[in-house]
Amino acid sequence: MSFDTKSFYDELDGYYSRYDNDATEKFLLDYLSNVENSMFISTGCCCCGDGDSCDTDDQTLSDAEKEWIVSRSQGLIAVLNELACFYRGISRWPECIDAFTRLKKEMEDCGLTSSDNYALVTLNLAGAYRLMGDFEKALEAFGESRKILEANGKNDPYSTASLFNNEGLVYQDMKEYAKAAESFEKALEYMRLVPDNDAEIATSLSNAAMAYYSVGEREKAEKMLDESLAIFSELDGGMNPHYAGGLNTKALFAFNAGNVELAAKTFEQAIEKTRLIFGENREFVIGCRNCAYAYSKLGNEEMSKKYSDMAAAAEAKLS
Repeated sequence: MSFDTKSFYDELDGYYSRYDNDATEKFLLDYLSNVENSMFISTGCCCCGDGDSCDTDDQTLSDAEKEWIVSRSQGLIAVLNELACFYRGISRWPECIDAFTRLKKEMEDCGLTSSDNYALVTLNLAGAYRLMGDFEKALEAFGESRKILEANGKNDPYSTASLFNNEGLVYQDMKEYAKAAESFEKALEYMRLVPDNDAEIATSLSNAAMAYYSVGEREKAEKMLDESLAIFSELDGGMNPHYAGGLNTKALFAFNAGNVELAAKTFEQAIEKTRLIFGENREFVIGCRNCAYAYSKLGNEEMSKKYSDMAAAAEAKLS
């Protein structure tokens, strides 16, 4: 068995494009099982009889066997990484952390703990801890990732931007908005250096907008958010995974400015995009609650109850 990277990602993209989380999960789990249970088919061993086993070390492995071992590890790393990020996206935290733990163990067994890819996996794990509300573990993981990148002299724009952007999200969740804005500005500076990187630029703009809004710089915040949403509307047919987050931010700005009707309609747009892309995850629940509150303020109790019930039903499934 030789892991075909292109085939795996092409098939996975096809599943993601259908927005069927059950089918995507099954594909990833089946692929993982196939890689885990793959066997090297030898043409025979001159020192063993049929049915017997033999002890070998790296010096006695054939080139084909070594190639198979490397390919299997590459496959496990690729599939576990996608599985971990998939579970993070749909707020399945036990499965997410388990996949990240297995992924890091596989990379450790392969001697990759000082690699840039290991640092980026640790960044993704930190993002999961942030979404779970475990900020201490998130910052610890960011610190681990930063040490690896700095030791490698890794100052490429994308890696550096990812680090600053994710740190900014933790500070924002901790309500340290000035630190968050500073981190997001640094992330944006590096993101703009990466070619063909509109999605990441839009995400950084949206994050920075929220931080600046929170410290009272509302004009700057609205300008950055409008730039972000303009980019998202043109990406992936308007179905970029981060578009819903930007719409939620826009709705919040509208609500606080007194335009509650616009806020409710924008929350609805965000909810629908979240459902299509991620299913009824944590962000879906929060969006429904926000939308219910907006409709309550408008005096529309029927719509308020509708979204309250949707939030309760989705939350029950996640618990």
